Amino acid sequence: MKSLPKTFILLLFISFPLLAEWFPKSKSFDEIWNTFDSNQNLFSQAYGVQTRDIIRTETAAEVQDFLYYWKICNQSEIKDLTEILRYISFYDAILIVRQCSEANKDEVTQLEKQTKKKIFDLIVLPKFEILESEITNEELIPLVSELRKEWEKTIYVFSNLYKSQEVLLLGKEKEYTLAINRVLYSEMPETRRKTLILRLLQDMKQQNKNTYQLFYYSKQNPWSVSNLNEENSESKKFYLSLLDEWKLDPDFDLENLPSLKEFHTCLEEIPITNQKIRLLGFFGFFSDYGRFTTKDQTSFSQANQTRVRFIRQTLFRSHHFQKRLENVLTSCKNSVQFVKEL
Repeated sequence: MKSLPKTFILLLFISFPLLAEWFPKSKSFDEIWNTFDSNQNLFSQAYGVQTRDIIRTETAAEVQDFLYYWKICNQSEIKDLTEILRYISFYDAILIVRQCSEANKDEVTQLEKQTKKKIFDLIVLPKFEILESEITNEELIPLVSELRKEWEKTIYVFSNLYKSQEVLLLGKEKEYTLAINRVLYSEMPETRRKTLILRLLQDMKQQNKNTYQLFYYSKQNPWSVSNLNEENSESKKFYLSLLDEWKLDPDFDLENLPSLKEFHTCLEEIPITNQKIRLLGFFGFFSDYGRFTTKDQTSFSQANQTRVRFIRQTLFRSHHFQKRLENVLTSCKNSVQFVKEL
């Protein structure tokens, strides 16, 4: 087994938590957090407190830059590929079309290969599998078990929330998966492995807590609306349009169709005017899997439409889609019950 890179070890010891200094301090947040951890729902006080929000999205100037370089890129294959890539990673797409506009013939061939690989890497979540036979240190077994549980929460629960800073499909989730695999299966002293496992566990817990805190307190939303009714209305409209499309999509996995229909029915039951319920809690789920819709494909070339169908099939049939669908459905049901009990 390969030894763990020094740069990777260093990164694990340097944490950059989302220190939400614009949040009001609340003595009861830990209690709120623990409640959500055991019974996920859409309850939020974001519009009940004064907050200062920071939103980061691609700017109009950045979009214009992409279109400029895309236009002067003379390689039709790369132009096709970046049309797809921009829906998965806008900043990778703008970098590639810029390189294309400056590349010679030999460089273009390599750039095309790199772009195809980039798209594949971005739509596939690395395999996460704890091999019990590889864990020989009994002291690590309970830690690894806890690590798995926190990883599952990260991938299947907290990824469903709205994260304004996230620009990649399951970006942070992939980082954690790769980091865990390296720590568990790289050759190193067991004392160091234990330290790194504890560090990863702490980092994931803090990241998940910060993600929920953003949802619970911050008014950040992709439409920049200023009140909860408008935000809920925009959220619900976005979700229902995708659900209607997915139910008719021939690429959608039929095994997940009953859950999808149940989720649709549940979502309809949640009123947009309830000031305690924030539908933005499902935005991460829908924005991840709704990156390619039928209307997006109408202007695509035939080759690109084939590629997009493959991407949609890959995402819809993935284990993370199924598990995340189960969790948003659970959260929806809990929220409906919460509304009834108010």
